[in-house]
Amino acid sequence: MNKKIFLCGFHQETASFNPNPSTIEDYTGYIYQATGEELIAVNRGKNTLLGGMIDVAEESGYTVCGSANMCAHSGGPVQHEVVDIYLKQVLSDLKAALPVDAVLVFLHGATQSDVSDDVCGDVLTAIREVVGEDTVVSAGCDLHANVTERMMRAADYITGYQTYPHLDMCNTGKRAAMLAIRKLQGKPTCMAWTTVPQTAPAHGYTTTAGGLKTLMEKGFAMVERGEIIDFSIYQVQPWLDSCVSGSAVVVAAETEEKAKAVAAEFAAEEFALREELQGPKLWTMAETVQAAVDNTVDKPVVLVDSADSPGAGSTGDSATVLEYLLPHRDTMRAAVAVSDTAAVEKAYALGVGGKADFMLGGALSPTLSSPVEVKDCVVKSLHDGKFMLEGPASRGAEADMGKAAVLQAGQLLILVCGNCNNCKDPQFYRSVGIEPTLCRLVSVKACTSFRAAYEPISALICNTITPGAAGVELKILPFTHIPAPFYPFQETSADQIGAPQILRK
Repeated sequence: MNKKIFLCGFHQETASFNPNPSTIEDYTGYIYQATGEELIAVNRGKNTLLGGMIDVAEESGYTVCGSANMCAHSGGPVQHEVVDIYLKQVLSDLKAALPVDAVLVFLHGATQSDVSDDVCGDVLTAIREVVGEDTVVSAGCDLHANVTERMMRAADYITGYQTYPHLDMCNTGKRAAMLAIRKLQGKPTCMAWTTVPQTAPAHGYTTTAGGLKTLMEKGFAMVERGEIIDFSIYQVQPWLDSCVSGSAVVVAAETEEKAKAVAAEFAAEEFALREELQGPKLWTMAETVQAAVDNTVDKPVVLVDSADSPGAGSTGDSATVLEYLLPHRDTMRAAVAVSDTAAVEKAYALGVGGKADFMLGGALSPTLSSPVEVKDCVVKSLHDGKFMLEGPASRGAEADMGKAAVLQAGQLLILVCGNCNNCKDPQFYRSVGIEPTLCRLVSVKACTSFRAAYEPISALICNTITPGAAGVELKILPFTHIPAPFYPFQETSADQIGAPQILRK
């Protein structure tokens, strides 16, 4: 009998405070593989989560088939009609493919719509209802997933990225596929799940240093020794305003007792890190700019504008940093990026060498930031916005910031573009002729993903308080739905950690 595994994907990280909904155009305009054949052809052998799933399934002797893979950039809640469109196609294709041995699903894990707080739970539940109880369902998610009980009741296994910055997309897919195939082979594989009532701003931690690194390394060592089969330690998306939320721990082992015991152990250690995960000192914009003025090292100060990070779901259109740089426009070389299509069109109309005053930013989300006037800007260059990423996670991948222009105001170099989604990569600036290492200050709209490339070339990295949908000061954001008690909004205690459960056997 032909052994068959079905694949599909639906991915978006929601920032609840972004006022702009994610539409079908956000999906079809970013990553959209309309058929299973296209999904397989695009991802086979690639450093993607679906690529890892395909590799393991085919190496294990399974035929792979599938349906659509729809991915949007991080952003505001998804219009639920997009979820309906996706499920209509995927469920139809899945029914046509039956019988299948397993379904492997690529999700973010923290996707909210204008109707549902748990879109990933909706997707997995709908798939489970089609395939029944005997078919294995396994999902791969982001480290920032909000892994809910509904997701765990629908899926046999869920794996998450174990690195931040994210470097292990392919390996996460391989782990999800491996767990599914273990069960198909009759090998004992139990998965325990629990949540810790806490969150932390994404700039506050990394798996390359500190307590989270130590905890991850402990998990890797236990897998290496054969004590457990797999583990994921999730730091829930901090800008998800949902009544069901928490930083989850998921552990797979050969016995229920072992999976539960290790999940409880990891959850207790995750709880003990709650203060550390809030991150290092926060700088004001004035302090960061002054640090750049005082910098005597031949490397730039990085102003981390993570509150406006498109990778965290913000809009990328805040120009507020410019207010603090304008007094130094004639004395300090600095690079700043702003998503502003109107400014791009004005620059194109002026042409290279043209000069004008510009009102920059604040167009996409006027409730989050206001426009900033920059006088006497010269259009230094115009660009189609296409460039190649330096990496390391996606080295060589093609990227597109949309039509772009570089405006020069004194020594300030202002990159206006269609989107700042890859501001984390130095090639974002280099592709338009701005060399970060020749600047005294570089503004980067990212949380932690920029560090792999920027730490070696920076004098100082400043996590800066700026406006945006992904604000670094969580306690001042307008949360209305999160559970209580929930750290850092209220103090919590170890006895409020959920008891580990085995939700599917």
